[in-house]
Amino acid sequence: MRKALLAVAALTGTALTANAALLKVSDQTFANFGLKLQIYGQALEDAAKYTDANGNTNYKNAFDFTIQNARAYFSGQLNPIVQFGANLDFTVTGANTSHEATSTTKVRDAFINFHFMDAFNVMAGYYRMPFSRANLVDRYDTIFMPQDGWVRVGGPYKDQIAPTLYIPKSNASQTNKNAKVALTASDVLGGPTLGNAVAITKTTDEADFARDAGLTVWGNVLDGMVKYYVGVYDGFGDHNAGEVVAGGGKDNLGYAVRLEFTPTMLGFQADKGYLHKETYLGKKKDLTFGFSYGASKLDLGSKSYSFKSWTLDANWEQKFDFQGIALVPKFEVAYVYTDGDNLPLANTDTSKNEQARLDNVKTWYVTVGTLFDKPIWLGKLGIYVKYQKTKVEFNQSTLKDKNNKDVTETKPSVWSVAIPYYLADQNAKIVLQWNHYDYDVDGWDPRATRADDTNNDFTLAFQVQF
Repeated sequence: MRKALLAVAALTGTALTANAALLKVSDQTFANFGLKLQIYGQALEDAAKYTDANGNTNYKNAFDFTIQNARAYFSGQLNPIVQFGANLDFTVTGANTSHEATSTTKVRDAFINFHFMDAFNVMAGYYRMPFSRANLVDRYDTIFMPQDGWVRVGGPYKDQIAPTLYIPKSNASQTNKNAKVALTASDVLGGPTLGNAVAITKTTDEADFARDAGLTVWGNVLDGMVKYYVGVYDGFGDHNAGEVVAGGGKDNLGYAVRLEFTPTMLGFQADKGYLHKETYLGKKKDLTFGFSYGASKLDLGSKSYSFKSWTLDANWEQKFDFQGIALVPKFEVAYVYTDGDNLPLANTDTSKNEQARLDNVKTWYVTVGTLFDKPIWLGKLGIYVKYQKTKVEFNQSTLKDKNNKDVTETKPSVWSVAIPYYLADQNAKIVLQWNHYDYDVDGWDPRATRADDTNNDFTLAFQVQF
């Protein structure tokens, strides 16, 4: 029974704790359910927008306590072949000081998985696309607490790394304001889902960028030495696209292929679930290499734009004991490339003419750190550092910086330092996190229009899973 529960938990990324609620019909038919919470206290630079006595727009720091995420989850199986799961989110992720937020309560993930054998699964539903490793980590299995959500509802995102740009009206059939294009530290890792940044409305939050509805065939070969994913998805040009990007009613599918290799012959342990974890907390000796390719297409009026992406990533984590000191060092690195296919862009939401074309987006990151695998008072302490750099290149650009200089590229970067304190692994933890954003171009801070090009925020996060 526990083996079956562990298999479903690995598939869905749901918590499996001694306190988990279980509905059991038999050892082969069961479901577990529970609640997950992430509560944040944050200090955000330039997040409070106000008008001063002279009628000028200014910004100052904001201090917020928010329900970053509240989730009810269900997972289980009807028999060893038919498995299912769902994550139901009951807050708008990170909409600061907007606590009721029931208008956008949503099914974040929902799937049915047919587990014919370890080497052959068929999953259908709405879930994380198998592109980058980062795309395949659930928010409750991270080291670095997600910074998704709005600084102000309908405004820039907390981890946005470039100003909001827009698809000009001459390239779309919209009758209202132009479709937004927002690049964040999260969605640039999504490959084909980067196109979801085009489909932004005031009820779309960043947590959806990693997901799409579709069908995935996946499995583990050679006892997990090789894992594969092959999927087809709705894409962001589906038949409802007119509601958000005026896609002209054309229906375009998205595709993703991912291969992973774990050298199990060297004693490393494969992660056989659909999802991964950002840390295994010393419970798994992991060395995994991944390669992915994804493609999607967007139709705007009479023109089509094809986004093609690929990524390479690697993760190593292993426990060591040295003279009574137990450490679990981690090293993760990845590179993601997306071809923008010269998507037309403008810097205002009412512009009729393009001011640049998106050439490509290149991103790489590296994470290093360790868990101190001995209790310090009530739990175990870790410290981790992540550096991520993105290069966005434009063609035919007339975009300007604060000093009216031409902008043909921007190279934003993010430093993050996380100090997690695990009281019960990922089921109960407290995380102190600092993020430093360097937007590279003067005046391109998405949160404000002042002359500097940097920003900071601090997060004290509390997480529990039942």
